[in-house]
Amino acid sequence: MDVKDLSKWTDEQVFAKTGQHLDSLHKSILESVLQRQNFHKIAGNNGYSYDHVKREGAKLWKLLSDVFSKDIEQKNVRSILENKAGSTIYNFVNSPQINSNTISNSHVNICRKNPQSLEDIEKRSPSSQVQNQLPIIDLTTAPELNYNYGRNSETSTLKEWILEQTRLITIYGLSGIGKTALTLKLISEINTQFDYIIYRSIEHLPKLINLKDELKQFFSQSHATPLPEIIDYFRSSRCLVILDDVQNIFKTGNLAGQYLTDYKDYCKFFQQIATLSHQSCLILISWEKSG
Repeated sequence: MDVKDLSKWTDEQVFAKTGQHLDSLHKSILESVLQRQNFHKIAGNNGYSYDHVKREGAKLWKLLSDVFSKDIEQKNVRSILENKAGSTIYNFVNSPQINSNTISNSHVNICRKNPQSLEDIEKRSPSSQVQNQLPIIDLTTAPELNYNYGRNSETSTLKEWILEQTRLITIYGLSGIGKTALTLKLISEINTQFDYIIYRSIEHLPKLINLKDELKQFFSQSHATPLPEIIDYFRSSRCLVILDDVQNIFKTGNLAGQYLTDYKDYCKFFQQIATLSHQSCLILISWEKSG
């Protein structure tokens, strides 16, 4: 995460806790320290005395310590803020076979992989369940959405991509800015387009085989005979799967996209969903994606 983004995120957390934004000097001190500048240079750049900047720096560390419930000092501020904001980041493997379009608004970003071609959509007939029955929905583990969240632009884009039968969509951005709320709001507007909708968090690092078993059990509710693979359900029915907290399966402090040793099979799974032909959609929710 670059210094400007980390500073902006920090200011948002301060405002959420105190109702006030960082003043211009505190922002300058924070960004300069994050860039490893000393107080002498900060004082010169801002036209203040060294003693004044040092006093204001002490006030800033006290404020941040209260906001984040950590003992924050000049020497550790960057590591603590990066850890809080999410130093583990998600970056889907960029494959030349995967088409990608991205929009950005208030640091919520949406990326899609392999939208279906118009020809594929026209050849595939709608599933009978979508035509005749209400969808089967499992949001039991999803956080409660008890307010009207905005982001109409992102919602419209997501709806458009889902109607185009985009296979894989990634929503990424800093922790706490409403990625999950955006997705849950969307469900109420597009649920008639699906046979099955299920939300799951991978915060507690389920092995892929266990996650697949749980999904297959959910999808098999209206099938006389269980199907062997997730992709078979994705082809036979219109399924929407939302996986939250995807950043947890990546290594902390490494380049984006480096999976934990026991979770590398997730990479193949995501690529399979993105590239194979089917009529379903997988939405991944994660922290900031590297540039």
